[in-house]
Amino acid sequence: MLLDPFRILGAALLATLAMTSLLIGVVIGLYGRPSRRTNAIIMAFGTGALIQALALELAFEGAERLIEEAHLSGLVSWCWVAAGFVLGGVLYSLGNHWLDDYGAALRHPALTKLYLLRQKRERSADLLGRLARVDLLCSLPPEEMEEVLLCVQPVHVAAGETIFRQGDTGDALYLIDQGEVAVLVNDSASNTSTAPNAVPLARLAAGQSFGETALLTGEPRTATVTAITDVALLKIGKEHFDELLDESPRLRQAVETLNSQRLLQNVATLRERPDAAAWQKIALANVQRLSRKEQDVLLAKQVATGSPLALFLGATLDGIPASVVIGANFETLDAFRFTFLVAIFLSSVPEAIGSTLGMRQAGFGTRRIFTLWSLLVLAATLAGGLSSAFLAEASPVLLTVIGAIAGGGILAMVSSVMMPEAYEDGGPAVGLATIAGFLVAFLFAFV
Repeated sequence: MLLDPFRILGAALLATLAMTSLLIGVVIGLYGRPSRRTNAIIMAFGTGALIQALALELAFEGAERLIEEAHLSGLVSWCWVAAGFVLGGVLYSLGNHWLDDYGAALRHPALTKLYLLRQKRERSADLLGRLARVDLLCSLPPEEMEEVLLCVQPVHVAAGETIFRQGDTGDALYLIDQGEVAVLVNDSASNTSTAPNAVPLARLAAGQSFGETALLTGEPRTATVTAITDVALLKIGKEHFDELLDESPRLRQAVETLNSQRLLQNVATLRERPDAAAWQKIALANVQRLSRKEQDVLLAKQVATGSPLALFLGATLDGIPASVVIGANFETLDAFRFTFLVAIFLSSVPEAIGSTLGMRQAGFGTRRIFTLWSLLVLAATLAGGLSSAFLAEASPVLLTVIGAIAGGGILAMVSSVMMPEAYEDGGPAVGLATIAGFLVAFLFAFV
C-alpha cells in the first residue's frame, strides 16, 4: 500500500481543527466564566448537531456505501451499521466506567456527580448495614435515613477509658461497631464508675447501642459506660438529631412513638422488629443527594488519589473516535463533507467549558488543565493521520464498521454525559437548543 503524505497530512490537520475548539472552551471556562445555563444551551446545540451528523454522515452514508460498493442488501447493511454502533457504545461504557475508578470522572461535571454519588452509596451501604442492627434506628422511617447518615461520627475509645458518667448531660447515642463496653450504676451520690458501690448492669458488644435516652428524653445519664476493650463507636449527637426532628415530621412522629413505648416497656417486646435487610435496602435507595460539604470532601480525596493518566485516557476516549472518523473519510478537501467536523467543533466547546469548570472546582491548576487538553489535541492529530494512512485502502465493510464503532462511542458519550449535563443546568430550554443544532447541521448537508 502506497501512502499518500498529502492525504495523511490533510486528515491530521482536519482532526486538529475539529479539536482545537477544546482549547477555545478551556480559555472560556478559565477566563470567561460563562453561566452554567449559557454553557448548557451551547452544549445542547452541539448535541443536536452531533446527532444529525451521526445519523447522516455515519449511519446512513455507511449503510449506503455497503449497498452501492459492497452490493449488500439494505437489511444486511443495516445489521453491519447497527452492530458497529452497539459495539462502540459498549466499549465506551465499559472503558468509561473503568477509568472513572481511577479519577477520569473529573473531566465532566455530570460524571463527577454520578461517580461521587456512587461512592457515597457504597459507603452508605456498609454504614446502613450496621445501623440496621440498632432497634432505635431501624424503627425510624428508612426513607429519612439519608439525613441521619450525615450525623454519624466515628469515635475510638481505648480500653479502660470512660465514655460518659452517670449524671452527665445526655448528648448522644452510641452504636458499638467493634469491641465491648460495661454499663455500671452507682447507688450513692458519687458519679465515679470506680466507686466501691458501682454495680455492673450490662455488658454490651458490637451491634448494640447505648445512650438512647439522651435522644428520646434529654434526661441526664442514668449509668456510667466504660470501654472493656478498644472500642470503635458510631456517635449521633443530640443537637444534630434534634435538627432532623425539626425538619422531618415523619422522623419526629416515629421517635415520639418509640419513646412512648419505651416508657411502658422495652420496645423490642412491644413491636415487631423490621426486617433489617429490607430496611437497609429502602434506606439505601433513598440516598440520592450530595451535600456541598460531602462533595468537597470527596472531590479533594479524588484529586489526591486520582491518576492524571486516567484523566487523559478518559478525555481521549471522548475525542479520539471523532478523529478516526474524520481521518478515515478524508480523501481530498474538495470531496470532504464538513458536516461532521463542524458538529464535533461545535460540541467540543461547551464540553471543554464544563470540564474546565469541574476541574477547577476539584482543585486543578491552570497549567494542568491546559496540558491535558493540549495532549488530547495532539492525540487527535495522530489519530486522524493514522486512520487515514491505514484505512485508505480499506474495504467498504471495514470502513463502515469502524465508522459505526466510533459513532457508537460518540453517541454513548452524548447520551450519558452531554445530554444529562445540559438538561441539569439548562432546563427545558435545552430541547429547543438541541433542535436548533440539529437543523443547522442538517443545513450543511445541502450547502
